Amino acid sequence: MTMTSSRASSHVARPIEQLVSEIAELHSQFDATAAESEEIGDAPPALVDLMRQIRVPMIKAPLEAGGDRLLLANQCRYFTALSYSNATAAWTGFNHAGAAAAAGSRLSDEGIELLFGSDPSPFLAAVAAPSGTFTKVDGGVLMNGTWNYASGVRHADWAMLTAIEASDQPSVTLAVIRTVEANVHGEWNVMALKGTGSVSITAKDVFVPTALTVDPMEPPKRGGAIFGLNYPVFVAGENLGFTFGACTRFIDELVVYARGKSRGFDGRLADRGAFQYELGRSSQQLKAAQAHALATLAEVDEAMENGGGFSARDEAGVTAMTAYCTESAVSAISRLMSFAGAGALFNTSPLQRCFRDAQGSAQHLVATNQSLDKYGAVLLTDGQ
Repeated sequence: MTMTSSRASSHVARPIEQLVSEIAELHSQFDATAAESEEIGDAPPALVDLMRQIRVPMIKAPLEAGGDRLLLANQCRYFTALSYSNATAAWTGFNHAGAAAAAGSRLSDEGIELLFGSDPSPFLAAVAAPSGTFTKVDGGVLMNGTWNYASGVRHADWAMLTAIEASDQPSVTLAVIRTVEANVHGEWNVMALKGTGSVSITAKDVFVPTALTVDPMEPPKRGGAIFGLNYPVFVAGENLGFTFGACTRFIDELVVYARGKSRGFDGRLADRGAFQYELGRSSQQLKAAQAHALATLAEVDEAMENGGGFSARDEAGVTAMTAYCTESAVSAISRLMSFAGAGALFNTSPLQRCFRDAQGSAQHLVATNQSLDKYGAVLLTDGQ
């Protein structure tokens, strides 16, 4: 019996109901760290401790690595709940979870033991863009380069970095390095996602043993077909969940705000018919986007779990759905922000934070509206 199969035989994954309940029980503690996260531009120690307590990094990882192996639809539900309570935990958390899932499904058994053996919930930052290089040496590779947008890297023990071989016939590798062996640097001065600390990491001749490298062109070693999905689809659930959580929290906060907000002699905001109309409309728009997203992701889950096919056309449809549902959710709350007035602009108001973070989520590569262009092109060529 291998080390990973032994780990899987003794591990029981937590169901989504339990995972969401754990977040709800700690909501006040998660919420209490939100303002500090923005002030320092990173997750404060108290927030990292909460994330470790509920093992956020392991919710996507295979059972063999000690993970919960949530499929796409449940990943969306999970990160909706976490984003609602704390955007920093959700954004950095889905980066950690995605990296742990990639490592847990693709590393060798030796690599699994090196990464997960002494820490049941390691924090990994990850950068998918191959902005560095690697050189093969005896026993492993040397990593060189700078990787930007490494969300949560300041509190991560490891980083999974994508690199291209420095040779005439380059290949691609994913390498897991210890952050203490690299240089984490840069400032994070942004209008949204301020608490994510998505700064840069630079490696200079950092040695990575073969056991901690992955050829992304090879199929996953464990976990099932779901782990073989291409990046834009594999991360769709977590990105959508972040957006839905931020937008849902915005609407809930706005309802409370409107009941006590008056502008001059015009009475309460809650009593304005125009506001009531837009609130009802926006709430329904957000729910419709969530329903469409969950239904689409569930279809992918079913296909992957039951040996169904997943074509390039299917992928185009899922990525287009991600872009459309993100756009729909963000536009729903954007209509409402103009009703809130100056009181919503203060840093003490969760409204401004939720609004900005939702807008920031729409800037992610996997939510780009270019996906809609590509899906339109697919529709135009169908049957030709």
